[in-house]
Amino acid sequence: MTLTLNVPTLTTERLTLRAPRHGDAAIYAAFFASSQASGSYGGPLRPDQAFRVLCNDVGHWALMGHGKWILERTDDATVLGGCGLVKPDGWPSAELTWWLLPEHRGSGYATEASHAAIQYGYETLKWDVVETHMQDENTAARELTIRLGGSKSRRVAFPDAIERDVFAFPRAAGHAP
Repeated sequence: MTLTLNVPTLTTERLTLRAPRHGDAAIYAAFFASSQASGSYGGPLRPDQAFRVLCNDVGHWALMGHGKWILERTDDATVLGGCGLVKPDGWPSAELTWWLLPEHRGSGYATEASHAAIQYGYETLKWDVVETHMQDENTAARELTIRLGGSKSRRVAFPDAIERDVFAFPRAAGHAP
């Protein structure tokens, strides 16, 4: 039996957001090997554990119909990280999430990819609200959330016993609710 995923490809000015695939295992391993890069994402992880995260990302698309894309720079196909819309089982809401390899941070890629994912959530998935949440010490994620126009909507206790602020993103101008 072959499972076929229906993962749309999105494009922005500089990026292609595409389906994750087996060949991305080395990128996941590189990201999750660094505690500095992946500490807010459960890392550091061994390569076999990072591969499970990749499998989880593929499986999320299969089970939920949405998930994380792999970010490639359009001009040279360099893989930069990931971004997408996920809802882990048992968590209070779906969320926008992103991760970038450290050498690609600070270039606006996460902002650009996040705008595309937020638009996809509203226009294609027809979500009433696109949200994100992060642990209090993740100041980089909080700063990006503010740059994206996110505003705190509530504070929630998550199943992992950590309370997090939840931020809602506005719809793009001209898009009806």
